[in-house]
Amino acid sequence: MAMELDLLHRFSDDDIEELSRRNPELFFERTSEGRLLVSPPAGWIGGSREALLVAQLLSWNQRAGGGGCAFGPSAGFTLADRALLAPDASWISAEKFALLRILQPEDKFAPICPDVAFEVVSESDRPIVIRRKIETYIRNGALCAVLIDPDERIVEMSRPGALHIALADPHRLTIPLDLLPGATEPLEIDLDQLFGSP
Repeated sequence: MAMELDLLHRFSDDDIEELSRRNPELFFERTSEGRLLVSPPAGWIGGSREALLVAQLLSWNQRAGGGGCAFGPSAGFTLADRALLAPDASWISAEKFALLRILQPEDKFAPICPDVAFEVVSESDRPIVIRRKIETYIRNGALCAVLIDPDERIVEMSRPGALHIALADPHRLTIPLDLLPGATEPLEIDLDQLFGSP
């Protein structure tokens, strides 16, 4: 089960990197308030769903992402409010990717917010914690953040000024071009593929 710990002092990015090295079986994130989010690796079902989502995102990015960059669940982002989060899948525009190469040429946490972030609810997640993460992405500049709960068949899309909007018939998710700077076509995610896996 994922845990949220209120610690005596705030863990820095370097502290979290060291924790990750010492505890490779756990994943660590940090809320903007400084609480440490600790979660186990995804189970095989959750891992399969994450992989399917990342594969769809990568395929779209290569075809229509306009030179942007897609990331899987191990990429961490340090946001403006000092939260450190690792979405299950994410995307940044070509412009933001070029800026990232200047801001952080080393393989460290990215000091930016993704343009698009996805969180897939797994067995160990609490939906309220995932919704707070979605709100954190939007508050820090994400153009779109999506919560996907495959077991409950719930999909919520958030954007600035419109949080947690549930899809009425979640078979396919379409993220429009106005939320994808530089892309040449909307991002379409086949949700039936995620809900049906494995």
